[in-house]
Amino acid sequence: MRTRVVLVAVAVLAVGVAAWFWFTRAEPPPAPAEPDAVWEEREAREAVRARPIDGQARLRLARALRHLKRYSEAEEELAQAGRLGVPDRDGQREAALLFATRDWPPQLEGLFQRVVRDNPDDREVLLAVADAYAARGRWQSAEPLYTRLIALDPEQSEWRFKRGVARMNAADFAPAVDDFRAVLTRAPTAYQARLFLGHSLLGDARMAEAERELSICRDQRPDAVEPLVGLATCAVEQNDLAAAEALLTTAAGRAGDSPLVLQELATLYLRQKRMDQALAALQKLVAANPEHRQGHLQLAQVLLALGRADDARRHEEIYKELDRKEEARLAARRGMR
Repeated sequence: MRTRVVLVAVAVLAVGVAAWFWFTRAEPPPAPAEPDAVWEEREAREAVRARPIDGQARLRLARALRHLKRYSEAEEELAQAGRLGVPDRDGQREAALLFATRDWPPQLEGLFQRVVRDNPDDREVLLAVADAYAARGRWQSAEPLYTRLIALDPEQSEWRFKRGVARMNAADFAPAVDDFRAVLTRAPTAYQARLFLGHSLLGDARMAEAERELSICRDQRPDAVEPLVGLATCAVEQNDLAAAEALLTTAAGRAGDSPLVLQELATLYLRQKRMDQALAALQKLVAANPEHRQGHLQLAQVLLALGRADDARRHEEIYKELDRKEEARLAARRGMR
């Protein structure tokens, strides 16, 4: 039971982490330009006007446009640079940096690997490809690249934080704990690092330490629900179900439609065999989020326990279909088709 409760909490958190982790690589609208980026584009265009058939000038302009997040224009200039004979290694490096920012197809996997292999100490390449893998949930592919970056610059807390996120999502909790602690040594008030530290400690079944860190998070962000959910998991592990319910009820009062809160409430009610309340929480969960797989599965279980076999079967079929779609989506994104 101990392992199941912890894994439920961490699995739900991981969904939130994946959504939060900066990455839906669809092309965004152009951001307000920084002065340096504007200057870089101006200088690159002057070079192209002076040498219109110079591949390196076109490559320089493609790089400037990428820095401005004008990705379609950058792609056009990069193609022109290729036609003008820019060296393959230079063109491939820029292509990897450009496509890593976007919703890249699986066929580009080989390009990323080749560019990383050819540029093992290139921080821009390593970070771009690591972030591109993280955007796909490819945590085990991202982790060694973040590790290489940290070896190049151990003082970079951002890279250590990102590696901690990758390790946590890969359920490699003990090393994730080390990363988040290192970040907090340099930035003791970093809320997100402490929250993820708390949940990594939960995943590693270090409940007393997790409770301590999550209590600090609650003090830092009194209105946030995530520390309350984590603390509720600690209370369940201590068999203090009343305390767990009080924490989750407070969380529900702040974010009544939160899938994280609703699922944890339902899990607690199921543990207490309070089927009617579990049913109400799960119905609210799937109404707010019709594609919540675990919600449909738990709802099927509750309905079956209540003798509503037909309704249970319907939600079980929804769960199976959502599971099938998720497997197909992951296979496509990871190039496994």
